[in-house]
Amino acid sequence: MTTWFRRLSTIALSILLSLTIFSLPANAFVATDYDKLLVTNACNECDLSGADLSNRDLYGSAMNRTNLSKANLSGSLLNDARLRESNLTEANLSGAILMGITLSGANLTGANLSNTDLYNALMSCTPEPNVICTNLSGANLNNANLTSAILSDANFSPWDKDSVKQVTQVKKAILNEAVLNRANLSNADFSGSKLRKSRLVDATLAGTKFCGSDLTNSLMPDTTTYNGDVSKFGASAQCQKK
Repeated sequence: MTTWFRRLSTIALSILLSLTIFSLPANAFVATDYDKLLVTNACNECDLSGADLSNRDLYGSAMNRTNLSKANLSGSLLNDARLRESNLTEANLSGAILMGITLSGANLTGANLSNTDLYNALMSCTPEPNVICTNLSGANLNNANLTSAILSDANFSPWDKDSVKQVTQVKKAILNEAVLNRANLSNADFSGSKLRKSRLVDATLAGTKFCGSDLTNSLMPDTTTYNGDVSKFGASAQCQKK
């Protein structure tokens, strides 16, 4: 009798689970990935697009090659997290703590990184043979702390969104001792930012704005130390009159 009852219970449970699965919406796998991340603190190659992960403790989490486009990570703790080659297009990371985070090869196009702490963040290219560099086109990095961040080869050029160019904003940010070698800073706005002792060797500065910026002791594209003039690199330190 007991064996028969167990078999019946198992069959009933299987039917219930099957009905539950088939009744789930098409994007239910996102919830599964969401739960996996919260339980294991890891979700590599997952789909977390549009997920609400705001104010979460994701310290040291692994989300490599994960789709986080339009996800809300504002106010979250992501120190030492690994997000190599992840898609963070138009994601909201405002106010997040991202010290020591790895974002090599990540796509941060149009992302909101304002007021974030990216101290010592790794935002350069992935290693050979599949080299992918971090993309910050059209991102908002206003008031961000990028002290000692590695941004070699990163792309700060404008984002062509719906045929409208969206300039990368890096106003009043701190980039002291940041490494921006070979980075494309074309037309990016660094107005009011601190870039003391930063490295800009071979960086592209065409149209870059440095209104009120502090570049003291920085290494410029031609390897010379900053002497107060950025115009010879195609950049501008002039401030627009209101």
